[in-house]
Amino acid sequence: MGSVDNCTLDCNYAVARHPIYQVDGGVFGYELLYRSVGGPNAAIIPSDAEATLAVLADGIQAISRDIDPKKKIFINFSRDILEKGYHGFLDRERFVIEVLEHVTCDAAFTGLVRSIREAGFVLALDDYVGDASFDPILPYVSFVKIDFLALRDDPPRLRAVIDACLAAGKTVLAEKVEAEGDIALCREKGIPLAQGFFYSRPQVVTAKVLQPNQAVKLGLLAEVTRPEIDEKKIRDILGADVSLAYKLLRHVNSASFSRGQPVESLDYAIKLLGRDALASWVAVNLLASLGSTPRDRELAFASAVRARFLALLDAARGSVCHKGQTICLMGLLSLLDAMLGVPMEKALAGVTIDAGMRRALLGQPSPSRPCLALCRGYEGSPDPRAAQVLAAFGVSHETASRSHFEALSWASDMFRGSGR
Repeated sequence: MGSVDNCTLDCNYAVARHPIYQVDGGVFGYELLYRSVGGPNAAIIPSDAEATLAVLADGIQAISRDIDPKKKIFINFSRDILEKGYHGFLDRERFVIEVLEHVTCDAAFTGLVRSIREAGFVLALDDYVGDASFDPILPYVSFVKIDFLALRDDPPRLRAVIDACLAAGKTVLAEKVEAEGDIALCREKGIPLAQGFFYSRPQVVTAKVLQPNQAVKLGLLAEVTRPEIDEKKIRDILGADVSLAYKLLRHVNSASFSRGQPVESLDYAIKLLGRDALASWVAVNLLASLGSTPRDRELAFASAVRARFLALLDAARGSVCHKGQTICLMGLLSLLDAMLGVPMEKALAGVTIDAGMRRALLGQPSPSRPCLALCRGYEGSPDPRAAQVLAAFGVSHETASRSHFEALSWASDMFRGSGR
């Protein structure tokens, strides 16, 4: 790990940490900010959602060992990512969820914020300038980050916003403080925390982050795709890839789950994290590693729809044929050649799958091959074999249509916020 100035060619991830200070004391915590490797000390990002996913998936791993576990860590969250529940794996005692200043605080979002607070998470409101549109969520926010820079030319309003937040019992954090006068005002008003260039600029930290191989990512996605997640299978998949296993153990050991005791077992790490938080962690790491182009995301989306569709049909038949995971994986792998830009035979070269599935994916005779025809039949490309497959499977057209619609809905929810 190093600073941006001494990054080597091996560095493949960058994150900025911006200290938050006690006005007359030491460091209270840090805000993690997305940065690009080799880029300037500023965020160059395609979307808020993608920035949050990148910080969640790799940023915490990149800096967690270098930050005192007693210090708070603030992370910006877009509405999409909060709706997906990808904050679920975070340690409630250590992390603070920052609500971005441009979200729309309608009834649905207010209810979401309330539920997140009731689940034990701590929330902060970012870049606040007294906008009344945020009034519905203020009761659920512990920290209010007041934008001193935005209000610098309107001192009466700045003071009024400070007074209102303090009167409401909020912990006020003066944000974007750049001059001694800002700090004097903090002391005068009793503001406990401050952040800005007066103290320091964000420090860009670079690191070499291990990335999981394509086959393992697809295997994990297959498990998340299943109607019921099998934690044992997730453990086995994680155990087959050192990068993912390493990231999970780093996450659990950097949080308070271990209560000071090092966690070295994947079984124990999964048990400590819990099923819902585990699913959240897996989804974050998968979405953060999706391709960056619209074509990549569309192919990933179509693959997920196929996997879910086939799994639901298999469940409707009582899992008499494929046992869920196998058929999920075939759906996911069915577009792997297009995703990697190579012939299917080459794409499958490093993937361990059973012989029947491999033959089906290569277009050779196999009991599994009709499933691919069934997928194509429900993707807008009519395939006369689809009706024959349904008849052979003993599944009605109505059941198949309902399953495909459910698969589309599920994949849309899963990929919301990925930039698709």
